[in-house]
This record gives sequence, structure tokens and C-alpha cells, in this order.
Amino acid sequence: MTRFDIAQAVLKDFVERRHDDRIGLIIFAALPYSVSPLTLEHDWLIQNLERVHIGSIQDLGTGIGDAAAAATKRLAAIKNTKSRIIIVLTDGDNNIGEINPVPAAEIAAPLGVKIYTIGLGRERACPLPAFEPATGKLRLDANGQIIPTITLQPANYQMLDKMSQITHGRSYRAVNRAQLAGIYNEIDGLEKTDVKLRRITLHTPMFQWPLLAALATLTLEFFLAATWQRRIP
Repeated sequence: MTRFDIAQAVLKDFVERRHDDRIGLIIFAALPYSVSPLTLEHDWLIQNLERVHIGSIQDLGTGIGDAAAAATKRLAAIKNTKSRIIIVLTDGDNNIGEINPVPAAEIAAPLGVKIYTIGLGRERACPLPAFEPATGKLRLDANGQIIPTITLQPANYQMLDKMSQITHGRSYRAVNRAQLAGIYNEIDGLEKTDVKLRRITLHTPMFQWPLLAALATLTLEFFLAATWQRRIP
């Protein structure tokens, strides 16, 4: 299972737990790509998430700043909301894009956007495995081994820490699925949304029954009084 597969599975579980939140999804490589706008239709969001794979964005690179800025712009357009958060999950260092990550966080902070950052993977460079761009499946050699390509730099934790600090969020590190799931569980506990429910009580009018009973009694008394049940003075 690749890092992408792990992230996809954990994110799916997180979305399924946040029933009352509008959630959007942006994936990024050299460029950010919108998978889903902010929506309460989580089943639809998850369907789109499951369609994403390694290679969905052809241009290689890691544009964290541009992705954070795109998410901030989307959140800023939503009015009358108490909580705006961005979760930045990356296994690499920012190496491309028009906006650097720290300035992107400085744009987000005055808008009340908190950024939670998660660096995935160990702090060492690793090769990008060869894969099929159309499907995201890894290419293997004749011995069933992964074919390495270019070398990727690890996540820049100092930069990620700074992004979270500026926006009053938190920064995390994960090297496996259990740690990543635990981080999302913690964020889920920190960012609880108060939902106000308007209760509507339907009252079924029942006055007609005692009224009918009273009318029936009155009618019966009238007929009885006109017959052998007349009152004797």
C-alpha cells in the first residue's frame, strides 16, 4: 500500500464522520486541482476522492503554497460560518508555484482560517516509483520490484510548523497509517461544530371528539325530554 492509498483511506473515514460540515477537497502536485467544492453531499465527495490516483495531475512538483491559497480563497467566499479550517497533507517539500507556503498562511490568518499541517513519511529523501499515469498503478520490474525514478525530498516540517503557528492551527507528523488516523481523530475532536436543530412539534387537534360527545348527549336529552322521559314538575 502506497502513501497515497493510506491517505485516501484515512481521509475517507474522516469525511464520513463529519456529517454536518461542508467539506471540499483539493489535490496538488505542481498545480492545485479541485476534486470537490465545499459540499454537504459527502457521498458524492467520496466518490470523487476514490477516482483520484497518483498521476491525476500530470505536472510533477509540490506546490503547497498555491494549494493553501486556493483553499483559503474558497473558504473566504463562505459567509456566516464560525469555523474555517484547512488540513494540508503532504509528503514533500514545496518546490514550485507562485505563492510560497508561509505567505499563503499569512493571507489565511486574517480571514480566520486555521491551517492544520500533516507531514507524511520519514525525514529522508526517497525515490518516486514509476507508475502508470492513466491508472496510478505502480510499474514493477521483472522481479516484481518497484522501479525508482526521481528523488523526492521529505516534508519540510519547519515550514509546516510555521504555517500552523501563523494561523493558530497545529502541526503533525505521521510515518504510518495508525499515526495518520490518530491525527485525523485528534483534529476531529478539536474542530467540533455546534449544530442548532429547530424542533417542530405537530399538534393533532382533538377538540372535535369531546364536542361531538357533548352534542350527542344534548341531542339525546332533547329526544328523551320529548318522549316518555319528560320531566315532572
